[in-house]
Amino acid sequence: MTLINRLKDICPATESLSEKIAYSSDASTIEGKPLAVCWPENLDQIQRLVRFSIREKLSLVPRGGGTSLVGGAVPNYENSLVIDMSRMNKIKKLLINDKIVTLETGVYLDHLNEALSSYNLEFPIKPGSHSACSIGGMISTNAGGLLSKKYGKIQDWVEEITLIDGSGKLFTFSGQDAKRVVGSEGCCGIITEAKLKLEEIKEYSSDIFEFDNLQDMFAKLKELKEDDSVIALEYINSHAYKLLEKTPKEILLVKYDSDKGKFSPAEAEKLWKIRENLYSLLMNLGYIKIEDPYFEKDIEKFVDWINKQEIPCYGHIAYGILHPHFKSEKEIEKMNQIVKELKGNIAGEHGIGILKKSYAPLEISVKIKELKSLYDPYDIMNKGKVI
Repeated sequence: MTLINRLKDICPATESLSEKIAYSSDASTIEGKPLAVCWPENLDQIQRLVRFSIREKLSLVPRGGGTSLVGGAVPNYENSLVIDMSRMNKIKKLLINDKIVTLETGVYLDHLNEALSSYNLEFPIKPGSHSACSIGGMISTNAGGLLSKKYGKIQDWVEEITLIDGSGKLFTFSGQDAKRVVGSEGCCGIITEAKLKLEEIKEYSSDIFEFDNLQDMFAKLKELKEDDSVIALEYINSHAYKLLEKTPKEILLVKYDSDKGKFSPAEAEKLWKIRENLYSLLMNLGYIKIEDPYFEKDIEKFVDWINKQEIPCYGHIAYGILHPHFKSEKEIEKMNQIVKELKGNIAGEHGIGILKKSYAPLEISVKIKELKSLYDPYDIMNKGKVI
């Protein structure tokens, strides 16, 4: 019996050329060569896939929405099976009063929030890829996003994680053990289920502030960061904004959980669409390399450097994460050196994947090595990523 037929005995699978091409890359545009693509539909099928892969010496590449910008879902070994989790997409339990949801990790974020809206609840971690990203992918990269000023990152909202490790064993982690698995980028197992905290939907209002210089912008930023009613605080630098509106202004976009802002939700929709569409705009203009440096301090020095280099940039400035866009790898090497000098982190929310392996912070490399030693004894889980 051929390998693909044995896979089909486990779960839906294909080795068709068109499907393999579709799954050869993710949003990073890094190319790989999958051996086959599998769509497991339950825990038993995943466990059987893991045991099959151990016997056949195959690598498993978990895939959510394919929105990784660092090659996290790219099959970078020719003996790789891509494991598409999109068919494990059930919302299993909702505790309305406790504001807790238990779900399979193939659920897409926007689909989750659409289902929760009937109960006036939402999951408040919102990456720019919210329409396409899955909960499993968000957990694997410790996603943040547009509301990170108020709500932080997904690690702060995870109660439990269910994981099938690289030997086929099933684990349920809670508390600090669950937080440790967050951000592991599929390197120690496949996250199949999660229990998440939720937030009540609030009435929002918004503001936009324009500045002619960084000094005034940072003065206003300091004021807004101290305002507890601010739930989102996004920055667009003058070089990015000039490409949008033909006017070189430093921009702060603000969302309040009150009626404090000048714009109602309906009126502010255009403002936030501008911010959400920046990635696509800059990609179309040739700025195809996006980065995500993170700073606990000295972000002012980094923004000053970015602006002097005339690099378009935007991001979650209140949380310390920015997204400069580049046209060449050489420019990124210069940026990485500046980030290092300022004691920042080159991976704020996109993960390490393939793209940033050579720049991975020591604490992340150590964490992944420890997790793999515990949960991936055969080194089959997302092999070649992070470390």
